[in-house]
Amino acid sequence: MPLMTETMTKKTRVRFAPSPTGLLHVGSARAALFNWLYARHTGGTFLVRIEDTDLERSTEEATQQILESLEWLGLTPDEPVEYQARRAHIHRAYLERLLESGHAYRCYCPKEKLDELREKARAEGRIFAYRREMFPEEEARKLEAAGAPCVIRFRAPVGGTTAFDDIVYGHIEVENDTIGDFVIARPDGTPLYNFTNVVDDIDMGITLVCRGEDHVPNTPKQIMIYRALGVEPPQFAHLPLILGPDKQKLSKRHGATGVTEFRAMGILPEALVNYLALLGWAPPEAEFEEVMPLEELIARFSLDRVSKSPAVFDHEKLLWMNGVYIRKTPRPRIEALVRERLAQRWPAVEKPDFMPPNPALSRDEWLSGIIGLAIERCRTLTEFPDLLAYFFEAPKSYEEKAAKKFLANEAQIAALEHVGKLLDDAWARATESADPAKNQNPETLEQWCQAMEDPLRVWAESEGIKFGNVAQPIRLAVTGKTASPPLFHVLWFLGREETIRRINALVTWARARLTESGARSGDPPTA
Repeated sequence: MPLMTETMTKKTRVRFAPSPTGLLHVGSARAALFNWLYARHTGGTFLVRIEDTDLERSTEEATQQILESLEWLGLTPDEPVEYQARRAHIHRAYLERLLESGHAYRCYCPKEKLDELREKARAEGRIFAYRREMFPEEEARKLEAAGAPCVIRFRAPVGGTTAFDDIVYGHIEVENDTIGDFVIARPDGTPLYNFTNVVDDIDMGITLVCRGEDHVPNTPKQIMIYRALGVEPPQFAHLPLILGPDKQKLSKRHGATGVTEFRAMGILPEALVNYLALLGWAPPEAEFEEVMPLEELIARFSLDRVSKSPAVFDHEKLLWMNGVYIRKTPRPRIEALVRERLAQRWPAVEKPDFMPPNPALSRDEWLSGIIGLAIERCRTLTEFPDLLAYFFEAPKSYEEKAAKKFLANEAQIAALEHVGKLLDDAWARATESADPAKNQNPETLEQWCQAMEDPLRVWAESEGIKFGNVAQPIRLAVTGKTASPPLFHVLWFLGREETIRRINALVTWARARLTESGARSGDPPTA
């Protein structure tokens, strides 16, 4: 358990400090989430600082993408976003403090000399750690007088160790002589990460630094800078890596890794937040529901429950969880999100003059109805347009295996043709007395479906045909497949005219195929 420090008595202030050089990776998103959850759990403050001092790699596009991703996830900061590049005057002031106090110095040691020292250390089998005494003072003064470029180095303590108690990894200490005097500012005067990170955290009053475990080697250097500036370091919590299923660092080869990619593929933000929260963290209960509302995540979250072991990102589990959230989300919100996806593929659907194939339904009734048919079957928002495509477009092909099984001869084709006529007649009778105001009433719809199904069952029984051999050719005709939501619900939303047209189209297609096959082989067709 970490020792109580002065920072622990202050109100919690945590930050997420990404570099705007690319997409917000799920590893970074998890770090942001853990900071946000910790702040909410402790009643503290969550801040965002864009570390954009790398002018060559940082872009405005990446910055906006990061901020939009955080907003989409619901991880909005409690104070205005800070931009590190705008804090240069603060960094310069702190650099001067270290130079004046002797904790930092201007180093004129040329690259050739550094390479020589580094090679000597390698040959002797020891870690290279630069010290001021390695370059003669008189040579440094000559280069300074000549206006030679220099870096600014931090003067690290000689001997001893620098230690800290990490909330996740426990006690960590490093020998100071393995670190040496490290560079904190470039020859052009721009400060480097370890220095700016400390200065900004001091200036922003950060009490806990929670970040990826790849920053563990930076921490002793940063602690030295804190102490040189007379400031007690904050607490630290380093998060283990996120790996792919092959136990390698999560990357593009494992699939989507950026928050915007998951958003584009139809993952709900609350599902991604729930999933990321469980990557390396779990509440103390031995058994718990993996699907946890945000309020429960906040109430249970604690950094001392973060595992030291790397977490494995399982895309299939995320898809499963997203499917659960799709079914849990209030229908109006899901319908609005799915309608956006449908309109992207079929823009006419949102035009005022759009007419559904069943004229008994309004556009909104029709869209609500077909979306409702797909909710139990979709794991992402992008799956809805694919699953519902047959409501917008007649099948362009039919499942080969089903065609071979159900339409292999003239008798089967004639049976489908007759079934189409039975459906047409039943439809007329079923809708004669229907109340249009009740078309979307579940009980009324079920009664309509039963009225359509009964005549087909009676005919199938009289012909000695299994009902599946009647229903599946109809499903094949209207969807092109043999798997769909309940068949008669599908027919209702397709409408009478479109349903019969598609059945007749399949009959025509099957007869043409039968004729072609017979002409080719001279034998009864099997395909």
